[in-house]
Amino acid sequence: MPPAVPHAVEPTLAPGLVVAALTTFRGDSVRVDQARLADQVTAVAGYAPSAISVGAVESQEFQVLARRTRLAMLDTVVAAAPGVPVVAGVSSPSLAESIALTREAARRGASLALAVASPKPWGAAPTPDEAHRWFSLLADASPIPLMLYNNPRLGVDLSVDTMARICSHPQVAGIKETSRDEAKLLGLIARVAEHAAVFTNMEMLLATLVLGGAGAMLPTPGVPIAARIVAAVRDGDHRRAAADALFFADFPSRWNGLGFLPAVKAAAALMGCDLGGPLWPWSGLDETARADLAAHLAKWDLLDHFATKDAPR
Repeated sequence: MPPAVPHAVEPTLAPGLVVAALTTFRGDSVRVDQARLADQVTAVAGYAPSAISVGAVESQEFQVLARRTRLAMLDTVVAAAPGVPVVAGVSSPSLAESIALTREAARRGASLALAVASPKPWGAAPTPDEAHRWFSLLADASPIPLMLYNNPRLGVDLSVDTMARICSHPQVAGIKETSRDEAKLLGLIARVAEHAAVFTNMEMLLATLVLGGAGAMLPTPGVPIAARIVAAVRDGDHRRAAADALFFADFPSRWNGLGFLPAVKAAAALMGCDLGGPLWPWSGLDETARADLAAHLAKWDLLDHFATKDAPR
């Protein structure tokens, strides 16, 4: 195991939105269109996000990305969003590989690293002690602050006790908790938010902010409405925030028949930020579903939103 490096002096993850920039694959390959990725990052950077993540969550399809591709994407995002903290995905079945990715990401300008709570290589979920040990070893070895990502859809759902234990490490700066369980959110706010930023998903954004959490980590098409919710809460206008939060009553869940990613990539294209479809050979939305999604976006004045000159509003 490589020797541990000193902790960062001050892990920083401001409240607001962490944007998960979607991966822009070329056709039926795993090659990434870096120019389209850069255009996407430039568009979302206009909303002054807390950070932009790359290759970190399942909607970024990180599981198929080779190390060189993940690092090339990181270079693109760092260059396209000067001044915005970048969260580098470092998840791997191998702890040694996650450590190597974290150290190289730090060298290339990442502000934080994010790792998913994932099953053991043979498929079993980790015990609480095993999950704590894995993240502690990564945090000990990391030159930059770490984010813990808990997503039951990826095969592991950590308890509040386990997440609080992991987040007590001085190098763990935040958590992305996406179980959509309000009881779990309350537990994290009570036990974690004082020393690590608690981010949830776009459907839980308003509840998270009102309860004292940091915000949400979400993909590109959710950003315009989510930014309005954050601004309304900061202004103390909870009625306005609640009205905007109703957008997420339908999006993206109504179009999740093929899973989350096809819905959000279709939405991005309809909003004027075409990022391609899901990784081949997986299917995107059919024309009927796209038309229904377009109608929903039109009701919220979001069609071609990113193509307009003054998109952030």
